[in-house]
Amino acid sequence: MLNIGLINRTLAAVFALSLVTACAQQAPSPPQAAAAAGPELAGAWYQVYFGNNSADIDARGKMIVGRVAYVVANNGETSVTVIGRTDRVGAPSTNMALSQRRADQVRDALIAAGVPAARIDTGWTGETKQQVATADDATESRNRVVDITVVKQSR
Repeated sequence: MLNIGLINRTLAAVFALSLVTACAQQAPSPPQAAAAAGPELAGAWYQVYFGNNSADIDARGKMIVGRVAYVVANNGETSVTVIGRTDRVGAPSTNMALSQRRADQVRDALIAAGVPAARIDTGWTGETKQQVATADDATESRNRVVDITVVKQSR
């Protein structure tokens, strides 16, 4: 024989479980969605590449600077580390100065985009500490770069 009470309780439990599952799968309301999709925090790493013997930021580099500025502006617990680098074409002293100009250009662009100067740590390495090891006077575009790292500030 069928137990109608048991069937009704089972159907009610299935309906309640389905309702809970459906609610859990719904997208959050717009304010919650914006908060959940907020900027990436500590550890976000970006690179701005440069032409040979140049410290000019191109359109792609400006887009990256804008993205970093957005991340930092939307989280007061972050700061930025900027490290300029060069390939090994030219004299080491010239490359050290070029890596400084590149780092300074990115720092200045971040400041212009709204990042407080006090939250930017800037350095440069010249042709040392390259991403891709090369011989002297070898051009390597991956070494003509400024590395930008978003870091979480300790409190």
